Amino acid sequence: MSLTTAQILDLAPDASSRKAGQDQAKPQKWAGLGRAGTVIWGEIKGSGASPYRTVADLAGPSSKCTCPSRKFPCKHGLGLMLVDASAPIAEGEPPDWAAAWMKGRESRAAAAETRAKEPAKPVDERAQAKRRQAREDRVAAALDELDLWLRDLMRRGLAAARGEPYAFWDRMAGRLVDGQAPGLARRVRALPGLIAAPQAGAPRPEAALGLGLGRLALLLRAARRLDALSREQAAGVRAALGYPVTAEEMAARPDHADTWAVLAHAVEEEDRLTARSVWLVGRASGALAQVIDYGTAGAPLPPAPAAGQHFSGVLAFQPGDPPLRAVFREGQAGPAAEAALPGATSVAVARDAFADALSRAPWLERWPVRLGRVRLGRLAAGSAAAFAAGDETGSLALRAEPRLPSLLAVAAGRPVDLFGLYDGYGLSPLALVAEGRLYAMPAQDSQPVLLQVA
Repeated sequence: MSLTTAQILDLAPDASSRKAGQDQAKPQKWAGLGRAGTVIWGEIKGSGASPYRTVADLAGPSSKCTCPSRKFPCKHGLGLMLVDASAPIAEGEPPDWAAAWMKGRESRAAAAETRAKEPAKPVDERAQAKRRQAREDRVAAALDELDLWLRDLMRRGLAAARGEPYAFWDRMAGRLVDGQAPGLARRVRALPGLIAAPQAGAPRPEAALGLGLGRLALLLRAARRLDALSREQAAGVRAALGYPVTAEEMAARPDHADTWAVLAHAVEEEDRLTARSVWLVGRASGALAQVIDYGTAGAPLPPAPAAGQHFSGVLAFQPGDPPLRAVFREGQAGPAAEAALPGATSVAVARDAFADALSRAPWLERWPVRLGRVRLGRLAAGSAAAFAAGDETGSLALRAEPRLPSLLAVAAGRPVDLFGLYDGYGLSPLALVAEGRLYAMPAQDSQPVLLQVA
């Protein structure tokens, strides 16, 4: 098997590693390249006297290198996999050092399989219930503290809040983390970022801050009324607070089989984690899905279908209302038969879909929308004019961002299908379909370009 370039770059622990890995992806830099099944290896000259020995298993994916880097995978591991992605490495007999690594992996896999077959230890239900109640108590205390903090903030007014240093917001977020409510902590940490210079397609700083605080208050109110909510609504509230969905809960979720079009990847840095969202839409059902994976320096992101491919298989949606977040269950990725945006609608219908999502979860920050046959253009004349996507039913302002000129150039005034995230003020485009071709925003590359992916 081989991974795509996008899948390999998703494994990188940070932006500098991605760039350095691409610099190492030149076959002429490598010696002794070879392959045995899904395992590839090679040697590359480094700063030391001896070349670095790098080996990778594409099925993991996993890699090891003799370089002193503490990042995983290192730039040499990324470079080796990128070399194979551009032109598959030929089969060969593994050298001793590669064979030893392969044998060690086989031994560890066998040991893990043996452990998996061992009878499970009995669950101490009393201790489990005690831990669960302890967390509920900590979260309840965190909600009380957040409520008091919000009331005090609103008594002083938004003008006073705009003058607070970042440490003011970070302290409250830290207390929420201690109270095991990381979802609330993330929202609090995002508040000072809203108090910035106004941009096209974004609310004024005062309105953005008021909206962020209002969503926090609504989420806090819902968290105190879980008994009055439906099961799916309550699950959505708990997910927004930061409660994880257990394996037992996911095992009970129904299958959703379809041929899923992979529209785009989006990567964000959250504290010390790298969060990757894979956006999909069912070709038959029209259902939207967001699959989120997290990676760290020691545990990179797992492979995922690349933008422009299709995934023929099964997803399972996590509890929540409206449903959106999902996980891959089983299936296979492959080239798409055609570039399309299933379920694309008019601007008016997209606005109604956003309103419906807000009515079910009013603390939502963004919601995916699909627009069909829209044209991109200016909202008004002048150097500071905003751009919008519109049709005969209305228009949505486009958020100002570096890739907007490339988006407009690809559309070239023609009707296009557009996919992006809408927050009630502006649309952040992630992909568009123009003349039978799918273009996606690069997930991790900061260059102001679009990628033709299908």
